[in-house]
Amino acid sequence: MPAIPLERTVTATQRVARDDAVWWCVLLVLCVALVAPLTIADVPPLLDYPNHLARLFVLASVPADPVLARFYEPRWGIIPNLALDLTVPPLLRMFPVHIVGRAIAGLILLLPVLGASAYHRALSGRLSYWPFAAVLFVFNAALLRGFLNFIASVGLALLLGATWVAWRERRPSLTILIGMVGAVALFFCHLTGLLFFAILIGGHELAWLRKASFTIGGLARRAAVVILIFAAPAALYLISDLGHMAGEAEFRSVAGKAHAALSPVINYVWPLDLLTAALCIAATLLCLAMRWCVIQFQAAAAIVVLLALFIVLPAALKGTYDVDTRFIIMAAFVISASLTPVAMPHPARWTLGIGFLLLFGVRMSVLVAAWEGWSGELAAFRSVIASVQPGDVVMTVRASRVEDTYDGTNVPSARRLSDGTTIDTHLPGLLVIEHRAYWPFLFDNLSQQPIRTREPYRTAASLVDNSRDPIALLKSGEPGIRPFTHVLVLGPDPADIITGGLKLVSANETAALFAVVRDDVNQPRSGSPPPAR
Repeated sequence: MPAIPLERTVTATQRVARDDAVWWCVLLVLCVALVAPLTIADVPPLLDYPNHLARLFVLASVPADPVLARFYEPRWGIIPNLALDLTVPPLLRMFPVHIVGRAIAGLILLLPVLGASAYHRALSGRLSYWPFAAVLFVFNAALLRGFLNFIASVGLALLLGATWVAWRERRPSLTILIGMVGAVALFFCHLTGLLFFAILIGGHELAWLRKASFTIGGLARRAAVVILIFAAPAALYLISDLGHMAGEAEFRSVAGKAHAALSPVINYVWPLDLLTAALCIAATLLCLAMRWCVIQFQAAAAIVVLLALFIVLPAALKGTYDVDTRFIIMAAFVISASLTPVAMPHPARWTLGIGFLLLFGVRMSVLVAAWEGWSGELAAFRSVIASVQPGDVVMTVRASRVEDTYDGTNVPSARRLSDGTTIDTHLPGLLVIEHRAYWPFLFDNLSQQPIRTREPYRTAASLVDNSRDPIALLKSGEPGIRPFTHVLVLGPDPADIITGGLKLVSANETAALFAVVRDDVNQPRSGSPPPAR
């Protein structure tokens, strides 16, 4: 075999280094583009985000804050969703709350992109631009609904899956140790992320089973390793409150399931979301049909399992909603991470690359435009609640808006996703963060969050939550609801609708704040506890 000239070897090495540098630069540019919208408003329009941030703020503040400590108390336990609760409160004691919140949100939304790139690298053995297609699915229905623990678990599971694929055969001891620690971390992040990791591991083990000449003993050892990885999370689940929690499953109709299949691309414009889904599916099928790309067996097996779970699982289970859509979102990231080019013509490669960039640019432009409008709504909402004092107890209700009924032709608005989901429902969490007031809808499910609402506020919150007309209940003189000092109505100015027992304090097109008017002299003052009963 003739020797390769030293000059050619050096040139090839330099070319590889240059290509790798370009790859990292492209990744950096895409990451900057993804997190840039977080600079538009200090509270991003993610449905559950203000509620989660309010809980984290409370955990960081009590018991040092006597006002908030009167309403809430920490209640730590074995809970699957503790990732944010364990990591964020210490940061909130050192830095401004809205800076920490956006920094954590930015890190979380980047994790699936980094995970997809790492998983592709582990499968193909090289850096590639193909997994960058994952950026099309970053602002998906789950992220825009504020399911931050879930999104973090998707990225972490992909990173752990990449480690398993790359090192399982070469560095088994280190891989097993990382897998055991990672599985526990995923348990405390989100259970569906833990299941995702199990599916990725299962795909690799099936691929090994197809290729290797194994003995029964070798197969038993491989199975024992997988059991060892998930033994600790299984034990934690069995002793957790969620493991004993009952709850009926809620299933979607066939039409609802088809609608939910668009969750990876749900944004603010329904036709654009449909077009994105159609183009992604068409490009994937074209590349596979023309044999321009392949999907390795372990990734293909994972994709099949994820799609099957999306089809058969319910929409709600044990107090968790959109259970099934999480698996179609996982599948979208795996598909983008696992497509590996083998013989693609340069014209096709350039066409797909330019088309991807144009589609990504259009979607991000729509998102930025919607979020720009959100800044004004946020300012208007804050002006309404400006008079709320520490210790006030604020009930919130929603007045219907005409634009809340989405027909696919409305102007894009951060207040509403293209599937009709209303985003500002948990915005009153700012009452807790910025005014240290009590809000009855803070996430305090003891099977999912490490916080408990104290009495009599827990009883008052339960009455409001279970009432079809909380304002009528308030006016009826129900004793359990007497702690409330204010009513905040989300929606258009309802001053001409709500009368009697309520005094209008402030109102605009986003909300209206009313003070509760009582005749008794024992009415609690702001910042003072209610009289003992």
